[in-house]
Amino acid sequence: MENPTLVVLTDRNDLDDQLFGTFSRCHELLRQKPVQAQSREHLKSLLAVASGGVVFTTIHKFFPDEKGAKYPLLSDRRNIVVIADEAHRSQYDFVDGFARHMRDALPRASFIGFTGTPIERTDANTRAVFGDYISIYDIQRAVEDKATVPIYYESRLAKLELKPEEEPGGRVVAKADQW
Repeated sequence: MENPTLVVLTDRNDLDDQLFGTFSRCHELLRQKPVQAQSREHLKSLLAVASGGVVFTTIHKFFPDEKGAKYPLLSDRRNIVVIADEAHRSQYDFVDGFARHMRDALPRASFIGFTGTPIERTDANTRAVFGDYISIYDIQRAVEDKATVPIYYESRLAKLELKPEEEPGGRVVAKADQW
């Protein structure tokens, strides 16, 4: 990819700050200091480079100033990789939403989505937007890695007793010979 630009995308400021802080402590591994976009204009300047860079931003910076307007092209480079965290929340509106505006801004970029809750509906499908899974990190692996504690589920039935006057809507009882 010839020195790609990585765009780490979140949908909340606190998550953007958290991820930026984590990556900033790893700048030796990245071989460059990541930069956090402070505004739409700052984001535009960060992406107006020939190659390289690790840019942190929120998806909100990809929304045009006026509703219904097209977001401007920021780069038509092929070596931009957008890494969308919490990808199940904001990546589906290709008519007039964040997903459309990001793709207008970066039409040749590659997109990778991270989510713990992929969606498979007609109007919102994580695999349709991002492609097949690269890796699945499920709860079993998280327990094995000690990233979380085991989760135990014990099924129980709760016994309820209602007085006839407390039953919702009353009961309709039909005898078999009434059918």
